[in-house]
Amino acid sequence: MEGNVTDLDNKQKLKMRIKAEELVNNQLDRTEDKLLDINEVNYELRVHQIELEMQNEELRETQIKLTESQHRYFDLYNFAPVGYITLNERSLILDVNLAGASLLKVERLNLINKSFIQFIDPDNRNKFYHHITKVRETGSKKTTEIKLLKTDESSFYVHLETTSVLDENGIFKEFRIGLTDITSQIEAETVLRNRNAKINKLLNVEIDDYEKAEIKLEKLIDNLKSSNRELEQFAYVSSHDFKEPLRMITSFLQLLQKRYADKLDEDANDFINFAVEGAKRLNNMINDLLEYSRIGSNEIEFEYLQSEKILETILTELEPLIEDNHAIVTYDPLPLIYANEQMMIQLFQNLIGNAIKYHGEKTPEIHISTNKIEDEYVFAVKDNGIGINKKHMGRIFTIFQRLHTREEYEGTGIGLAISLRIIQKHRGIIWAESELGKGTTFYFTIPDYMKVLT
Repeated sequence: MEGNVTDLDNKQKLKMRIKAEELVNNQLDRTEDKLLDINEVNYELRVHQIELEMQNEELRETQIKLTESQHRYFDLYNFAPVGYITLNERSLILDVNLAGASLLKVERLNLINKSFIQFIDPDNRNKFYHHITKVRETGSKKTTEIKLLKTDESSFYVHLETTSVLDENGIFKEFRIGLTDITSQIEAETVLRNRNAKINKLLNVEIDDYEKAEIKLEKLIDNLKSSNRELEQFAYVSSHDFKEPLRMITSFLQLLQKRYADKLDEDANDFINFAVEGAKRLNNMINDLLEYSRIGSNEIEFEYLQSEKILETILTELEPLIEDNHAIVTYDPLPLIYANEQMMIQLFQNLIGNAIKYHGEKTPEIHISTNKIEDEYVFAVKDNGIGINKKHMGRIFTIFQRLHTREEYEGTGIGLAISLRIIQKHRGIIWAESELGKGTTFYFTIPDYMKVLT
């Protein structure tokens, strides 16, 4: 009996052990699964952490670059030698740099949202209004000169350069104005006038006689100007009117050539070709004459220009010609000048284009430089081309004067005549120095008005 009980106990204990082992195994399986899940989560979290760290580093570097760029802009804007002011459509000051605030003798922060009109001399306010109205209507940069007032009620003169800015929808946003103090120039003009008056007095020039002579001279100048305008108008109208009959002649000649070329003998076809070529050359001459007559026919606008930027513009336009001829064009630093932009572009284009055209067998080498001599800049355009015979130097600036045949070099012979006219409009002179077979240097002068006025 006791033996049976013992066996029963042992069986129960064995069942309980088996069941316990199953429970433990199940728990171990679940624990291993949980550990695997935890490891995967930890791995993903680590990957995301590294990605975030890399993104944060990129953002930090970008922020540093942005901050450096902002600092550079801040320095350039605030420490520029020229005053900069931003106005809204009601002429309220939105922003101003240190130079602009210094001109007005007001702390920069005290200028924000103040009306710019209050700093303009009352006699100049209408002029300023028309100036910004024109800028807004045309959308182009405009310049003017006005008289401003400081807080201590003293006055000074400035040169304004104004542009309008549009928002992303093309709607007007603000005016941006550059201010340059030209008080010293205006005062210099006054000093010059006073000196002239003193000189006239010292020379015992009677006022009455002086005024009579001045009136007579003014009438003579007016007559000459009127005569020049009439000649320019005559040249323009004549050239323009010549184009229509010439176009008709050319058209009918070409039509005759097209329809009857196979019915005419060789001589007749040659004659028609000569006539067509002659008509084309005459058309080119008329176009050049029109261009020549346009120079100075309208009021010329002068402004301060970076001559180096003008030269860079020309070299870009002449790039195909330069590459085709393998030309080498170099230049020294060039000055700020007071001139007409379009005329300066045409002048450089004529001189550099000629230097490339008449290069001979050598690779064209052109160098542009400038020297300051007293109160003017002397520009030089030097080449290593075929040169000019000294006996022809006296007529190179004459209209339609050619030194070579059309078979040798194309052109009508008007480029240098136009260049001379441009320089005369700028109160300068132009000349050339050359050695046959070794090259030519063209010189021209542009007055330094800043020097003259000071």
